[in-house]
Amino acid sequence: MLLEWDEEKRKTNLAKHGLDFIDSVKVLTAKERMDIQVITNGEHRTVSFAYVADELTVLCLVYTQKINVYRVISFRKANKKERSMYNEWKNNINNF
Repeated sequence: MLLEWDEEKRKTNLAKHGLDFIDSVKVLTAKERMDIQVITNGEHRTVSFAYVADELTVLCLVYTQKINVYRVISFRKANKKERSMYNEWKNNINNF
């Protein structure tokens, strides 16, 4: 799995959210990851949510993918609404 990003964006994200893009692999490799496909400014993106034990919270990763290269756009803690949505999704998949 290859990751790429804009280095200035990584530094800004780290300062703002306290999360380094290199650690976004924790979301990408999570066993229970919820993915939502969106289009932003004409670009197809994936918004992924996963509980990451190292952080003790649900994290949100926004990225694009080309074959095996993931371009990280944003990486942050999920907000309250997103955590609730993720937990509901997780409960639903675990009930099957």
